[in-house]
Amino acid sequence: MSSFALWRLFHRGGNRGFSSTSLLAVIAFAAASAIFLTVLGGVHAFVWRSSPSHGLVEAFSGQSAQSGENAIYVILSLFACMLLLVPFASLSASAARLAAARRDARLAALRLAGATSGQVSRLTALEAAGQALIGSLIGMVLYVAMIPLIMPLHFQGRGFAVEELWVGPVALLVVAVLMTVLALISALSALMRVVVTPLGVSARVAPAALRKWRLIVFLVAIIAAVGIMKSPLSRYFGQAVAIAIVFGVIAACFALVNLIGPWVIAARARMRIRRPRNAATLVAMRRVLDNPKRAWRNVSGIALAVFVAGITSVCAYVGSAAQGSSEDMTLLRDIGTGGMLTLAFAAVLAAVSCGVMQAGNVYDQADQYRMLVLEGADRATLSKARFIEVFTPLKVVVLVSAACSMVLMLPLLGSAMTQPLTLLGFVAGVALCFLLVGIGVAAANHVAKGIGIVGERSDD
Repeated sequence: MSSFALWRLFHRGGNRGFSSTSLLAVIAFAAASAIFLTVLGGVHAFVWRSSPSHGLVEAFSGQSAQSGENAIYVILSLFACMLLLVPFASLSASAARLAAARRDARLAALRLAGATSGQVSRLTALEAAGQALIGSLIGMVLYVAMIPLIMPLHFQGRGFAVEELWVGPVALLVVAVLMTVLALISALSALMRVVVTPLGVSARVAPAALRKWRLIVFLVAIIAAVGIMKSPLSRYFGQAVAIAIVFGVIAACFALVNLIGPWVIAARARMRIRRPRNAATLVAMRRVLDNPKRAWRNVSGIALAVFVAGITSVCAYVGSAAQGSSEDMTLLRDIGTGGMLTLAFAAVLAAVSCGVMQAGNVYDQADQYRMLVLEGADRATLSKARFIEVFTPLKVVVLVSAACSMVLMLPLLGSAMTQPLTLLGFVAGVALCFLLVGIGVAAANHVAKGIGIVGERSDD
């Protein structure tokens, strides 16, 4: 049988669950590519403004004060782009995992029916690449549609022009290729267990326990980071280099949040499971403890959003209330505006990623859901358990990320951290994250009602 015939068999009618996962994967790829292209357009805009030749090297080679200011904006935009690489990669990988979660069992059935390893590999590659490519094309359209919305925003005292925000066809092609490669890597790595043995898809391996060394490394790194932030960097380096070092330290600390996150989530789940309030809490905490790293991945994008919210709220307040040169105040206000944009983008990416990952978890745990229903669990309890499974780690993420961002910014901005406007801006950012994640989990629950529990036998 040809690969095309297998593809038609693979997509035979009446398989609503597979169509739904394919649609969710395409939506995830589209959101990731659209937001990443928009942020890349911001980097391009500041590089465009920095020199007549619109080159990245020329942006850092000038000796005038204006050149130094332009270099700072380029560094900050590159930093925002670097931060969003984390939820961008997470969302892309979760989209690929979601498609693979539904694809693995069907591929195993084809292997049992006599399909060769080569046919299964080609089918998987075609499926994954097609979803990523379609999502990338939709993301490009969304990126073009977002350009008029970004143009009125003022940075450096003026708005953007179309040619500043347009990244060009080469960048569009690179992003499309990047999305496709990420999808292929995730899909083909998941395929190995099906190719090696068609029964391997049913195997489940208990994750290793998390150790306390994560906490020790995290605390030591935070203390070192605070020491670096207190040192007078600009006295020994230029302003642009000092800012680059500060944001590099912040990025490193955010990476360490990813190290400690699963351990803290597991610790909180163990506390709640000792005295569960109801059956939904018990089910949710059991799932979290079954794989704390998976629970962390569900909400890890929010860690970045909250981290950015803490920094942004302080910079926005200082830029509007402090006294100083007009250039410094403009820079701080622009950092606040750019941070709000980064926060919004990170929150959207995290919410979509959370919804997609939760839908993938529904497929991974379909047998468990089915057994719980057969044993008498009502759908309302299972739906509540899915919300608790996400929002308990989410609360932990908010507390850890908020504390880290505030501790890091305290040596730089001091009493501005406790101002009402600062706290109000931070709370608004966190509320946005909770709202978007709630929407994502509700969407995953809707998927679960349709295809995660009913209408499917365990021997399908």
